[in-house]
Amino acid sequence: MKIYFRYLFLRLFQVFALVLVAMALIWIMVDLYGNIDDFLEHKVNFLLILRFYVWNIPRMLVLVLPAALLFSMLFTLLSLNRRNELVAFQSGGMAPLVMFAPFFLFALLCVAALAYDMSGPSATAEVTRDRLLKQIKGVSAGRDDLTTLIDVDSIHHRAWYIGDLNTRTGMATKGIVIVDMDEQWHDLRAYAANSGEWTDESWRLTGGVSKIPYDSGNNGDAQKNYETVDLDIPTPPQQLALAQSDPAQLTVPQLERFIVNQAGSPKLAQYRTEWWYRVLYPFCLPVLMLFALQQGVQSDRRNALAGVFLAIIVFFAFSCSVYVFRAVGQHGHLPPYVAVGISEVIFGLIGMHLLALNNGWWWQLNQWWSQWRAARGRKLVP
Repeated sequence: MKIYFRYLFLRLFQVFALVLVAMALIWIMVDLYGNIDDFLEHKVNFLLILRFYVWNIPRMLVLVLPAALLFSMLFTLLSLNRRNELVAFQSGGMAPLVMFAPFFLFALLCVAALAYDMSGPSATAEVTRDRLLKQIKGVSAGRDDLTTLIDVDSIHHRAWYIGDLNTRTGMATKGIVIVDMDEQWHDLRAYAANSGEWTDESWRLTGGVSKIPYDSGNNGDAQKNYETVDLDIPTPPQQLALAQSDPAQLTVPQLERFIVNQAGSPKLAQYRTEWWYRVLYPFCLPVLMLFALQQGVQSDRRNALAGVFLAIIVFFAFSCSVYVFRAVGQHGHLPPYVAVGISEVIFGLIGMHLLALNNGWWWQLNQWWSQWRAARGRKLVP
């Protein structure tokens, strides 16, 4: 590794670590302000509060990592500019693209880290946060316990109601009702029981099982009662739990399973938009990096504050754009990939244009284009 590359990379890493810790502390203070009443009311000890925020680290990274990367790159470039180090690099014949290489590499490493975080750990942290908050408030909320589960299986035309379901043991209690329907969503038969159990292959209903068949007019016929009924329904409890969970609480593989198994669900747009958000959002880091490079190289000690102010405006404008278009996609008004990716495309093109304009790359491309056309014209002349 060349000396200049190592020097710039380490400078950026040191600043990034400090900025990330500072923003993490700010996020914790803001979140603590919102939960302090519950902590004091229920006399939560310090260790549980510490555990609460340690478990929230993956969720926190999704919120603070883009801002930390933007401002750490900007601060590093302003510091180099203030000491005229960037001028020294360029005076030595170093092209801007070569000088920016450590920043590009650092951004790609952050993209990989954020993509991994959003694929699973951040969703797990969201679930853990919700469960710990319920436990702090005295509400029983086990990791695998679901209450009042209602699900409509659009592929198999089946509706479910379960009072309490433990996804780990597969036990359903406090009532379970299963209604089978035809392709026109007319009731065919309904099963009702006090409890049920997942047998690793299908469902078994126990405790006063009632079977109600329906005729062609959707009217219930004579009810039949059984002690135990084995149903040929291979839907596992984990799949039922997907419909009960918020999209933000599902990992990427769980979102994929829900999209495949609930093709006709009215909430499908929310889950598809969330999947595309997990896939595309990490690439916002190179987009924000373009603005950091443009402002950091252009600003000097006299207008450094203006560069920081513009970076703040860009970050909040980008965040608002992502939030608005994501909401539009969740309500089905735009294709999910368009709703999630449009902000990155727009801001990315703006950032590339400003960076190219600031470094004279458009002029170089125009010169190369003119030279190519002149050489081509000479070849065509007999």
